[in-house]
This record gives sequence, structure tokens and C-alpha cells, in this order.
Amino acid sequence: MIGAAVLGAVLALGGAWALMASGALPGLGAAPQATGGDYATTDALNNVNEEVARLREQLAAGTSGEAAPAVDLSPLEQRIATLENSTADLASLQQSAESAGKTAEEANQTAAAAQQAVRGATEASERGSRDAADALKQASAANQTAGAAQQAATNAQQTANTAQTTAQSALETANTAATDAKSANEAASAASAKVDGAVTDLGQRLASVEEANDRAATALAAANLKSAIDAGGPFAEQLETFATTAGAGQATESLRTFAAEGVPSERQIAQQWPEVESKISAALSPPRPNAPVGDQFMAGLRSLVNVRSSDTPPPADQSDSAVLSRLDAAMRAGDLQGFVSEWDKLPDNAKQASADFADNVRARLTAQQIVSSTLQEAISGSEPASTDAPTTAEPANQG
Repeated sequence: MIGAAVLGAVLALGGAWALMASGALPGLGAAPQATGGDYATTDALNNVNEEVARLREQLAAGTSGEAAPAVDLSPLEQRIATLENSTADLASLQQSAESAGKTAEEANQTAAAAQQAVRGATEASERGSRDAADALKQASAANQTAGAAQQAATNAQQTANTAQTTAQSALETANTAATDAKSANEAASAASAKVDGAVTDLGQRLASVEEANDRAATALAAANLKSAIDAGGPFAEQLETFATTAGAGQATESLRTFAAEGVPSERQIAQQWPEVESKISAALSPPRPNAPVGDQFMAGLRSLVNVRSSDTPPPADQSDSAVLSRLDAAMRAGDLQGFVSEWDKLPDNAKQASADFADNVRARLTAQQIVSSTLQEAISGSEPASTDAPTTAEPANQG
């Protein structure tokens, strides 16, 4: 019995030592630590339980036939309870450890992410460094380019200075040339003025010669026209020659009325005057219808024979005999204008008796005035004097 007790004690001590060796139980005299290593693991606890079960079986087998003294296993059971509590604490610590492991894992993940971010930042920094290096290279190249540009600008400035100097010299040369050209231009202008003056003088002389020739040709044509008109015959050919030489105008158009038949000459008019004078006298002093035959005969004789005083009556005397005397005086003097003026003062019956004759006188007067004015213009080269020629009329029958 004692041997069994000793064996149980030895077994208990051996189990305890095994627990302490495995770290399931704290060592003797050692202060408990609040760390995970001071608690027994589940496997160690199971081993102890198994060992205790085997001891109990052995003890039961050894004492099966005999009564054995009771063994106080309460200390061992207490230790086992303590061990079980430690095991519970160990489970709680294991859960805490697992939670801490998860936290550590999350921390590891966070650290990995941070490490990844650091790696990205490092790569970004490296890229920034490379970009900075590239920028530095570009800046160096730009600096070199700027230096080359500065050198080119310096060269261009030097070239511009040289060009400005050349341009200044050219400007001075141009100014000198302009001065010389101005002098030459003034000399040329003076020479041109002399030439122009000579040409103008020559032109004036030629114009004078041409004008003189034209006047001579016009005067010759006018003289031929006057000769044809004075002859009293047709003068259409001479009028056309004059119109071609002197130019058609009012004078030539006025003469065309008489060109076909001609204008009576002054001699022809003077020869016709006595007969016309008798008609005018008869018209001024007609015989009375109831007069004696002797009075009518004497009136007829007076119409055939006119006795005039040698003195011309004054213009104030407007009697029929005075007007007739002044008409006769004007005709004898060849004053056709005076004749027409006096004829206009006759009474209507006297004008009707001498109308054809008066038309011939007017035609002769118009032709004389036109030819005289044309000749004056041809000879002097001046404008023809205005004439107050009476209205022209168709030439009367000169038969």
C-alpha cells in the first residue's frame, strides 16, 4: 500500500516535472509572468490528463483485491484545476494572440501598402530626378542656343552697322547725284525753254505766214467775187470758191440768194432810175378822176418830165417833192443806203410803184456791204465789221 502511494507520488511529481519542463506549469519559486509562454498548451494538458488516467488505472488495478488506504488526491486535483484554469487563460490569450496576429497582419498589409507607396514615391522621385536631369539638359541646350542667338544678334548688329555705314555713304552719293541732276535738270530746263521759245516763235511765224496766205487767198477769192457781182451777172461759181477759201458763213449764205441770177450793177440801177422816178412821181401826184382833160394831160407830162432844183431839200422837208428830190440826189451820188432810207419814207402807193426797183437796190447794197466787209477781213485779218444792211430780197426781173 505504501509502495502504491509512493508510486502515485512519484508519478505525480513526474507529471508535474513534465509540465514544468514543457512550460505548462511555472517553475518552483518562480514568479508568475503575464506572458503567453507561462501557460500550458492544450497538448501538454491532454498529456497530463492521459498520464493521470493511466496512474488511476494502475492504482485501481493494484488495489482491486484489497482495501487500500484512501489517498488524498486533492492537491493534485487542485493543481489540475489550476492547470485547467491556466488552459482557459491560455485559450483567451490564444484568441488575443490571434486577434493580435490579425492586427499584425493588417499592420503588415498597411506596411506593405506604405512600402508600395514609398516605392511609388521613390519611383516618382526617380522619374522627377530623371525629368529634372532632362530639364537641366534642355536648359543647358537652351542656354547654348541663347548664346548662339546672342552671337548671331551681335553679328547681325555688326552687319547692320556696316549696312548703315554703306547706306549713309550711298545716301551722300545719292544727294550729290541729286544735286548734279538738279543742276543738269535746270540747265536742260533752260535749254528746253530756249527751244520751246524758238519753236513757239517759229510756230508763230509759220502761223503768220499761213494766216497771210489764207488772207491772200481769201482776198483773191473775194476780189473775184466782187468783180462777178459788179458785172451784174450770175456769180455762183465765184461764191463757192470764196466759201471754200474763207469758210461758209452768214455772208456767203446771204449772197446765195442772188448767185443764180446775179445782182444789178450800179450802172444798171442808175439807168432804171428815171423810169422808176416817174412812177413814184405819178403815184405821189395822181390826176383827179373828174379833172379836165387838160389837167390830166399836164399831170401825165409831169410824170414824164421832172424838173428838180439843183439844191437838195433839207431832211426836215417831208413833202412829196422834197422826198423825191432827195431820192434822186442819192441815186446820182451812188448813195444806195441813203436812197433806201429815203424810200422807206414814201407813202404806200409810191412804194408799191417802185417795190421791184427798191429790192434791186437793197440787193446791190447788201452785196456791196458783204463783199466790202469780207475784203476788209481778208486784208487786215480782223473780224469783219458789222453791217446794217437792209433785208435782202429776191432780185427783180432785170429784163
